[in-house]
Amino acid sequence: MNLRAQIWTITRRFLVFLFFCFLPTALASASDETVIYSFAGGGNGSYPNTPLISDSTGNLYGATQAGGEFGGSYGNGTIFELVKSKTSWTYEVIYNFTGNADGGSVNAPLALDSQGNLYGVCSTGGDNYKGNVFELSPSQEGDWTLTVLYSFSSGSDGGYPEGGVILDKAGNLYGTTSYGGLLSQCSGAGCGVVFELSPGLGGSWTESVLHSFTEAEGALPESGLVFDTKGVLYGVTLAGGTSTHCQGSPANGCGAVFRLAPSGGVWTETTLHSFDVADGAMPQGISYHGGKLYGTTFIGGSYSWGTVFELTAKKSGITFGVIHSFGSGADATEPTGAIFFGKKGNLYGSASHGGNAECNGYGCGAIFELTPNGGGWTESILYQFTGGNDGAEPFSTLIRGKKGNLLGTAVAGGANGYGVVFELLQSN
Repeated sequence: MNLRAQIWTITRRFLVFLFFCFLPTALASASDETVIYSFAGGGNGSYPNTPLISDSTGNLYGATQAGGEFGGSYGNGTIFELVKSKTSWTYEVIYNFTGNADGGSVNAPLALDSQGNLYGVCSTGGDNYKGNVFELSPSQEGDWTLTVLYSFSSGSDGGYPEGGVILDKAGNLYGTTSYGGLLSQCSGAGCGVVFELSPGLGGSWTESVLHSFTEAEGALPESGLVFDTKGVLYGVTLAGGTSTHCQGSPANGCGAVFRLAPSGGVWTETTLHSFDVADGAMPQGISYHGGKLYGTTFIGGSYSWGTVFELTAKKSGITFGVIHSFGSGADATEPTGAIFFGKKGNLYGSASHGGNAECNGYGCGAIFELTPNGGGWTESILYQFTGGNDGAEPFSTLIRGKKGNLLGTAVAGGANGYGVVFELLQSN
């Protein structure tokens, strides 16, 4: 979470905590949590706040925003691999960022191609110290080599990517940057861009800016993109939009949902929804499923602690609805990441706080489930983090393991206080 979001969160908590601490809590559903790995800091890596990604054999890959062998006591971050055996997991750091041309501070999910190459973005470092896009390739000997595909300048090409990249069938990469683009917008910093990176001869890559945001359309796209079945891109912006209820620097507005549709080599942007506090603010991520978009907002909603929303965009019009507003107390609060879909139509997500009264009274975070109930949705809390060895503050989207269990990361807690990788086994 960036500094502006942290300041906003602290202010909002102070105003609403006492009033909402006695709201009814969500019903609990029994689930068992197992810590796969506790980070130790230093060269081992620390503070994993990105989703995991799994290869065809069930091995897991992820990133830490700090730690590693370079960058002093704090470190510039790592890429790690967890290899599963019958009874245990083996952890290995496969790359240590230096914070220079290779980048640093990975805060976004990785992408994996059919050849086993990993792709990601660094929010800092690069040739211009404005972030970059990288590829990490394995060798037959087990070593990994990092190649910088593009370094941002924070000019019209964008700067400071936070949302990761996705691949199309042709091997092109698509992503967002938080700043850059139209430098007349967002107090001269630019409101961010959507970009495409296309591979060329000799390992070269070419960046194309598909859209540069204006503040009215949306600003600070810090989450990744998703494709629908027709090759249309969707995403969210943390700020911007048409609302006047969220004032901040460098961009006003409570955030927006947008669409980018290709036609004849041109991409056309449409703002599908602008948030206005009552229906959420600061959207965190978006998922596409069954012709609908689902996402979370960090704050806002009926009780100010965030929402889960559903959006349908058709030729006949746009339908938007909040399907859950988070309360306080033992309920999950301040959801982060995108929604994960279960096989039976259930929705799963992570909330960075709530769940119990630990972690400075705001709760250490929770995993929640939303179950359709014939016209509405019923929330269940699957797991409440304690802030101890089990972890705290799960910031990332969940994934499904090979045995059907939920896998994720928590940025804090664990045996050493530097975060964990966890597995959640549902007993119902």
